[in-house]
Amino acid sequence: MKDFSLFLVVLFVFLVSCADNQEGPSISPSVDLIEMEAEGGIGHIDFSSGDWSIDRVENVTGDSRIFGDIYSLQNEKINENVLLGLEGEGRLEAIWQNKGFVIVRNGQDKLEISLQENSSGEQFAFRIILTSANGQRTITVSQKASQGYEFKGIKYYVGEGDGDSLYWRVGSTLKFTVPNSQEIEIMPIGGVDVNSSFFFESDAPDAFVWLMADSVEVKLPANFQDGEIYYGQEKGTYTSYVQSGKSEYSDLKEIIAVSPGYSEFRSEFEMRHRILSYTLLLTNNRTGEDKTIEGKWVQIAPTGNYRVISVD
Repeated sequence: MKDFSLFLVVLFVFLVSCADNQEGPSISPSVDLIEMEAEGGIGHIDFSSGDWSIDRVENVTGDSRIFGDIYSLQNEKINENVLLGLEGEGRLEAIWQNKGFVIVRNGQDKLEISLQENSSGEQFAFRIILTSANGQRTITVSQKASQGYEFKGIKYYVGEGDGDSLYWRVGSTLKFTVPNSQEIEIMPIGGVDVNSSFFFESDAPDAFVWLMADSVEVKLPANFQDGEIYYGQEKGTYTSYVQSGKSEYSDLKEIIAVSPGYSEFRSEFEMRHRILSYTLLLTNNRTGEDKTIEGKWVQIAPTGNYRVISVD
């Protein structure tokens, strides 16, 4: 009987001790390592419990914390350019020109990790540090570097909002003092900034990284009419930088009649602001699949129309 009573006492103490030291559920992700190809994609992680938070996100190289933007699930921006972390549900974004990621906690026990294409030229890896009252857990995300793309072609078209807009610019002011009436040859458009310039622009974050080193020359539109685009011999480099060259009208000449004594003339010339849409077509060196980039081609050039005005 004494032995049985002693057994009950020991059992009671054991159960009380277990109750006092009982831990909550640990952080248990379905995976703790995600590896992706350079083209990016989406990875999903499930948890047995939602009792955790994202303490921080670190770059594997250098162990430095990553800055970005924090959103609610309703797409409301909560914080901008801050150290990334998340207590409950929401979205973390860190997007650069040549790589980036989005982390979405769209349920207490779910994480969705989306990677942009990695065109940085090197492997990209970061860590998501999760914490709870009972410990810490790390999820590592690693992405390969892109093997690059081959230029396949470019197509221009007249898209929404495209077309020409015209405006006039003041050119040179010409002053003469002559003893007799005479005709003088002038260059009404020459002598001022009348270069024909153009550039490419795109909302795609990786629109210009693929071909930067290759300096790919592409055809340029010469004119368009009724939705049809016509091309000349001129080519340009596919880049976001402004490119300019001498206008075909900069050497245009005009003869004006100048009266005896002092006279003053002013030239004005018409400029064209042209916008056309383009689709750039590339081929992935690793997969052989096509990639398209949409954007706009913008040209600013004189039309050749001008007027010479006598200033009273």
